[in-house]
Amino acid sequence: MNAESNDTSINPPAVTRNPQSSMIRSTGAVGVATMTSRVLGLAREMIFASFMGQGLEASAFFYAFTIPNLFRRLLGEGALSAAFVPLFAERLHKEGKEAAWRAANAVASAVSVILVAIAVLFVGGLLLALVVLDMSAGNRLIVRLTATMFPYMVFICLAGLAMGVLNSMRHFFVPAFSPVLMNLVLIGSVFVLCPLFGTTLDAQVMGLAVGVLFGGVVQLAYQLPQLWREGWRPCWSLNWRDENLRQVGKLLAPSVIGVVAYQINVIVARTLGFLVGDYVPAALNNADRLMELPLGVFSVSLATYMLPTLSSIAARGAMEEFRLEIGRALRFLMVVTVPATVGLIVLSEPIVRLLFERGRFDAASTWHCAYALEFTAVGLAFYSSTSILARGFYALKDTRTPMIVALCTMGANLVFSLCLMWPLKEGGLALANSLSAVLNSMILFVLLSRRLGTLHGRSIALAVVRVSVSAFIMAAACWGAHHWLAGWLTPTTLAHNLALVFGPIAVGGVVYFAAAWMLAREEVRAILHGFRHG
Repeated sequence: MNAESNDTSINPPAVTRNPQSSMIRSTGAVGVATMTSRVLGLAREMIFASFMGQGLEASAFFYAFTIPNLFRRLLGEGALSAAFVPLFAERLHKEGKEAAWRAANAVASAVSVILVAIAVLFVGGLLLALVVLDMSAGNRLIVRLTATMFPYMVFICLAGLAMGVLNSMRHFFVPAFSPVLMNLVLIGSVFVLCPLFGTTLDAQVMGLAVGVLFGGVVQLAYQLPQLWREGWRPCWSLNWRDENLRQVGKLLAPSVIGVVAYQINVIVARTLGFLVGDYVPAALNNADRLMELPLGVFSVSLATYMLPTLSSIAARGAMEEFRLEIGRALRFLMVVTVPATVGLIVLSEPIVRLLFERGRFDAASTWHCAYALEFTAVGLAFYSSTSILARGFYALKDTRTPMIVALCTMGANLVFSLCLMWPLKEGGLALANSLSAVLNSMILFVLLSRRLGTLHGRSIALAVVRVSVSAFIMAAACWGAHHWLAGWLTPTTLAHNLALVFGPIAVGGVVYFAAAWMLAREEVRAILHGFRHG
């Protein structure tokens, strides 16, 4: 990329005088976009559940999508961002936009070549397997779906790289909004593309695979105008000896392994799930999607803000500010994720019934999904804190430590899964992932505290205790409100299902705010101040 010649600004935006307000307001901007995406994502899953149910075709689609989605997390949202954003922030802070654009072009060119080569080889191998091997109908469907969706990873990984660049330049909303377009494309695919592929479900599901591919193209294209306005100009710059590539490559390898470890946990759960029952992978997927609403709105939004912010702070060498920023982020996460966890557990079945129970998704499907959700929700606060703590290491250009921890917890997850899958079925597989998240978060916190000298762990622990007590009071209120309403209403109409979910949520929200105002006033006031004065 060539920067415009009249734009040679070296300094990034000045650090605000109120870091708490800046963090909350920036997170709020991303949160609005992410909330829109997650709501549409839930609508998408509701439509998927009605369209596919929770049988073999649904499990085949979600299983096939796991493989290209792995590359999205590796190079789109995970490892590549962890390796590239600190470098881009350093170039932007110390050398200016022109050097930063050169680095971005070098990395984008190399990534494009590698991804296209992988896609050609992988899809070619899958097509050959279809011709040569004798497969069951289910396995053939998985292979066909995977081959169709695999090129999606080329576009979504480049979209993730564009997102990292824009975030480093303090543009958070546009890249965070791009998944909204992906969801719209997938929803439209059910009604427009799927009928074009046939009348049977195994034929129509191929329309969704084509929709996934098109959605990746749209996510990348949507971000290009904002990059252009910032001074980016496309320039092919493939030089395998480039210093920027060398630095990114050095950080990328351990980061890739760390993200792979997490994705292997997902693949292990869904693969073992087939041993328990055909319905299990789809039940786990739907439970994950429900947890991703609070996880995406709060955790992912905050993590999106934290990586470029911490990278900029680290480039300036302001380590006390670095420590305080992480501490503020963790306390903020506890205030919102602990009550979200409790709410998902207490209201798991009415939430699943409201969102999914229609079409091929019957009452038995609701029970299995709600059961998995209860155990999945246990890990919410720990998934969230892990994302912040890992970004602390990434900002320090240390991708090796999170990798080692991820590998250790991957092994623990396999042990947990094998021990819990038979007595607890899909709940055991969900709980295994949650327990590995607990372990990952605790180890990262201890190691980062030692690395920085302190993370003010006492204040964080006190905040967790205060928030947890408030959340348990809220849980009692939610449970009581739901059971009182259930005595008057039956879950047979949409209006009744809405009341059985949002009535307890409203009561619980008021009770939680009142309890937190008394027990965790410092954290609540900080959040309110951030929204008012950021």
